[in-house]
Amino acid sequence: MSFSKKCLLILILVTITGFKTVSLPQVNPGGPATSYSSSSEIPETARPNDATISLYESRRAEFIKRRNDQGNAYKIAPKGNAIPFKQMENPKSLILEKELAAGYILSYLYYEDGVIKYNGHPPNGRFEKNINDETLFFTHSTGKSIVSYIVGHAICEGFISSPDEIIDWPMMRDTLYQGQPLQNLLNMQAGDRHTVNAESSRVQGSDRHHRDLGMDAIAYYLKGTKKGNQEVFYNNILSDIIANYVAFKSGNNYDELMRKIFQDKVKIEHAVLFEKHQMLYYPEGITAYHGTAQTRASYSFFITRMDLLRVAEAMMKDYQSQNCVGQYLKQSQAQAKSWPKYRENPNSTYLHSRAKKYGSQFYFDFDGMKNRNILATEGKNQQNIMIDMDNSRIVVTNSAAAAWSSDVLILDVIRNGKLPE
Repeated sequence: MSFSKKCLLILILVTITGFKTVSLPQVNPGGPATSYSSSSEIPETARPNDATISLYESRRAEFIKRRNDQGNAYKIAPKGNAIPFKQMENPKSLILEKELAAGYILSYLYYEDGVIKYNGHPPNGRFEKNINDETLFFTHSTGKSIVSYIVGHAICEGFISSPDEIIDWPMMRDTLYQGQPLQNLLNMQAGDRHTVNAESSRVQGSDRHHRDLGMDAIAYYLKGTKKGNQEVFYNNILSDIIANYVAFKSGNNYDELMRKIFQDKVKIEHAVLFEKHQMLYYPEGITAYHGTAQTRASYSFFITRMDLLRVAEAMMKDYQSQNCVGQYLKQSQAQAKSWPKYRENPNSTYLHSRAKKYGSQFYFDFDGMKNRNILATEGKNQQNIMIDMDNSRIVVTNSAAAAWSSDVLILDVIRNGKLPE
């Protein structure tokens, strides 16, 4: 029996535990790769086989390299001060082993009390290129939470007065965002539902993805707009607007701010990048802001698995120490709003559906953990972080597809401090 067939058989045998589905089966296991589109991202509804995952792993690496080579990636280099994690030998977890051998998870890190207690990635040889500690992953919407963490630092460095600061931004002065408290944007309550197509990430009047436009072009399309109903409206464009507001407010100190966060606080081991807004298109000529930092920032980070854990650990230590950034995180939790996508579903694939509250680009208040200080992030296809501030537990996942149970592999682990058997 081939390696792939063995892995499939094992996966089928362990997909059900405690009546909860752990992982859904691949489509056409052992078959050729499927190209869903020319994109470097697998659709969330897909159940890709190993050949397809390999194809998209190559596409992701090529996309990041292309963006970097084109000058369309912002890069924070490591300083050489990364601190290796203490690690213990992986305990036995048949479910995790089989998920890594034949499922969709590409990296699973379980951390507790300063020690990595489980360090898992697919076995070498499963894909065309092995997953390792130098592999750069998309953060997807987990990058929104990283942007919020950057906002906390911008406040503590004095560039932003507080989350309640009233936005006065010349480039955005004729848009619905001018005059609003920053906290509205952080909470996805900016009243912009009528100006944004959340499914296609396009602003009104534009047929281009919002990251193909500089933020000055987006301001042009939004000229004359007024805020509408301030219900929670989750969208990608708003997080990029926040990222660029930080660049505007920090001005010439932006690069130093980013170095302080990632080099001095997080102590990254490898370069961290984010995808810049492109400058290739502008509807009516060039503005005075064109190409400046406040038009190009985004939440679309590229980061290694261990450095993503370092970001999570830095968040946890800030929160626990109650320093200035920790106070920002606590305030984010205290003022979090009711999250409309919460569902009582024991077989949930998505982490966000188990959260009752959302605030400052983070998820809070999870099922079965009432009165516990839990913070989480979620990115497309399960690029996730969950942090237990009370017990110093962290789970960080990177994944090829949203086809496995966050209940079993994240929530239960954080709740009980125990890996699935």
